[in-house]
Amino acid sequence: MVQFIKNIFQESSKNMRITLYVLITLVVLFAIFAIQILFWGLGYTDMNNNFTWGAWIIGDLGLVALGGGAFTTGYLLYIFRVDKLRPIINSTVLLGFMCYLFTFVFLLFDLGQPLRCWFGFAYPNWGKGVYPASMLTEVFFCLSIYFCILCVELIPTILEHKVLIKNKVIATIAHYMHVLMWTMAAAGTFLSFFHQGSLGGGMWGVLYGRPVWYSPHFFFMAVVAAIAGGTSFMTMMPYIAGKVMKKEVVPMETYQILTKVSGIVFVGYFIFRVYDVYTAIVKYAPMNFRDYFDMWGGYYGIWMLVLEFILIISAIFFLVQKKYREQEKFMVIGATSGILAIVTSKLSVLLHGFSVPNFPWKGFTAYMPTIQEWAITFGCFACMILIYMIFAKWFPLFPHLEHEEHEAHH
Repeated sequence: MVQFIKNIFQESSKNMRITLYVLITLVVLFAIFAIQILFWGLGYTDMNNNFTWGAWIIGDLGLVALGGGAFTTGYLLYIFRVDKLRPIINSTVLLGFMCYLFTFVFLLFDLGQPLRCWFGFAYPNWGKGVYPASMLTEVFFCLSIYFCILCVELIPTILEHKVLIKNKVIATIAHYMHVLMWTMAAAGTFLSFFHQGSLGGGMWGVLYGRPVWYSPHFFFMAVVAAIAGGTSFMTMMPYIAGKVMKKEVVPMETYQILTKVSGIVFVGYFIFRVYDVYTAIVKYAPMNFRDYFDMWGGYYGIWMLVLEFILIISAIFFLVQKKYREQEKFMVIGATSGILAIVTSKLSVLLHGFSVPNFPWKGFTAYMPTIQEWAITFGCFACMILIYMIFAKWFPLFPHLEHEEHEAHH
């Protein structure tokens, strides 16, 4: 094993070796501070009665929202039969799998007592009648079941490894799993709609005691945001991988289709977001005897809202117009803007939302994450990058690349 790792470093370029050293260092720091948090508690974070979730929850909600591109791409390929998306589907499934896997990791740290993680399933705070009153219960179940679906969708990629696929039984299983994958795509889309809306918006929108969050339509807006930003994210990751590998891992035509979808959905998200701000100004803020713009203060002020709209408009401008979308540099700018727009919206919900006082006579607060929180957050991202690199090197993550190399070989 040690020799195998040495060979990897020897075969890598200087820049790649530096990258690997940085990623491995972050993973080691993650492991050290993870033990500290899990065994000695959340006292090592800056969490308090105002900010009840650690800094990693930003990565959590960001990953879930961007992971929404997985169900969108799968649905377009398997249900609408957009076959030109097939070259990117393995990468999409892996990214979706990792987004949800590390969402669970972040949530584990946020619990404070990880041994009680099963409480989310077993204690749904039953309301009147036979329905659960806790939205977190729905989040737990939808996240868990959809994660299992992503595991099933990832199995064919693993089975198609050049060594495993030589076995006839494994090849047959992989083939029929591909044939039946439309069932997973349909079920995944159904579940993902629920948890995207509930975790991304519903949990916050029902809190009428927090005027900065309260919004009955927040659930649906979060779903639209996940589709818009997620498709841009699913485009950019294989694009970056292709630049690093200096190969065409996915045809440009596939990127064009997915970014077009992203741009069109961003138009809908922009309209929805304008409606959201308008209703907050004229209806929901006054309901709590507050002025909307007075609630945009402190460290996380109105600049966050302005930045989000600038990024949304940038994504629409470069992705909707064909003349810009077909130029690689503008496509990249548009997709990157789309990703950052959704990340900014989550930053706004969490950092700004927690900082705004419930009552007008209280002041705004700020959150200063500790080194432990930063290490765990960036350590998880480093793990994701390493896993993606492993799959790109040793598994058929990019069927288009495998096909091109096979033809070149012959």
